[in-house]
Amino acid sequence: MEFGWLIPVIIAVMIYAVLYYWIKRYKILPNVFDFMGPCLMIKTNHTGIFDKLSRPKKLLIAYANVGIILTVICAVLITIVFILTAYLTMLVHPEPTAPQNLLLIPGVNEYVPSTFAVWFAIVFAMVIHECGHGILSRAEKIKVKSTGILALVIPIGAFVEPDEEDVENSPLKTKLRMFAAGITNNLFAGVVGVVILILLTGLIIPGASPYVYGVYNGYSAQEAGIQPGTVIYTLNDVPVYSLDDISKILSQTKAGDTLSLTGSYKGTPVSYDVTLSSIPLNISGSIIQSGEDAGFIGISFSEPSQIVSALNTVTHPTSVSGAVSSFLTFIILPFSSMTGFDLFSFLVVDNPNPEILSAPFTGFWEIIHILYWCSWLNILLGIFNALPIGFFDGGQMLRETLRAWFKKHGRDERRALQICSVVTYVLVLALIIPIVMPYFF
Repeated sequence: MEFGWLIPVIIAVMIYAVLYYWIKRYKILPNVFDFMGPCLMIKTNHTGIFDKLSRPKKLLIAYANVGIILTVICAVLITIVFILTAYLTMLVHPEPTAPQNLLLIPGVNEYVPSTFAVWFAIVFAMVIHECGHGILSRAEKIKVKSTGILALVIPIGAFVEPDEEDVENSPLKTKLRMFAAGITNNLFAGVVGVVILILLTGLIIPGASPYVYGVYNGYSAQEAGIQPGTVIYTLNDVPVYSLDDISKILSQTKAGDTLSLTGSYKGTPVSYDVTLSSIPLNISGSIIQSGEDAGFIGISFSEPSQIVSALNTVTHPTSVSGAVSSFLTFIILPFSSMTGFDLFSFLVVDNPNPEILSAPFTGFWEIIHILYWCSWLNILLGIFNALPIGFFDGGQMLRETLRAWFKKHGRDERRALQICSVVTYVLVLALIIPIVMPYFF
């Protein structure tokens, strides 16, 4: 396991600890710096922007009412998912997750690249989440004392600090709308981003030549150095324009023949001479050439149009099960190298070979990457914050709902806090089990 990331992380933690102690010990700029446990709050009391943005009050309140429903649905679903994940972890005994991949830190988490698109998406998701709380607070006539950034070594969030007395004196629905507003903003931004992403991906222009989709380990193509993504121009000096052309040529070969291949890899002309082997029995039904005695080059071929067709299937599901499958594909895409499903990696970080997929205008792929990461992070942040845990928005909504119910029925409100604590402990345990238990199997 590689730990090259560990030293810079330790150095960053040490620097943060020194700054934290220095600011707290000497009360440096108390109007700017405050503390929330180990977190440093960098704040400002200039919150007039929320007054301006909260003017369409009726529309915002209606929007937040819908948000309460969405938050409850997300809370139920994500709670079930985490409990099932913990249960399945005990049954299946998966491999441990690398420690750095538990942190959503670009460049440290191996599945989250340190790119402009990712950093922009993180800042954007945090800002609109907290803006939701601030705007709804003002729409509900709750004062906003301060707003700012929450840091723990690195910025981990933003915050809005409503007036506690105003919040406490507000009716339940007002509190629920205010707490749900951040989640609602994230989900709304995520859905809008997905819709724009779908519209833009419809403009992708597929190339005309077949290409190397994958290379089998231990066979002649790998030994020759042929790379996935290589566009094929000719085989044995015969031009190829489709998978049928490749199939016809390979069907006329036999094991031991030498096949010449020309094409391009990332714009660079390439040529190879490859000695063919026999077709392996375990994959004989999954390759494009026919004939028992045909030679095997060790390549799986595809056409650019197939990528576009597969993308269209994902972005335009025709059934509920198809929509669920599309959503899961969207969620796991950053982990494509782990799942082996990297067909749509160009949505995440890669600029594909223009001969395979061509952009309709300059800067197209950069926009695609920003849209994908903004959508992905906003949807995940919104869903995760709906968990009924402690100071998560979902947790605060559960607490206020139970408090109101106990108060209405003349019971001790402390029971509500006890129930919330139990729920928090159970869900934290469900979060910890998939992380820790694999190390004991």
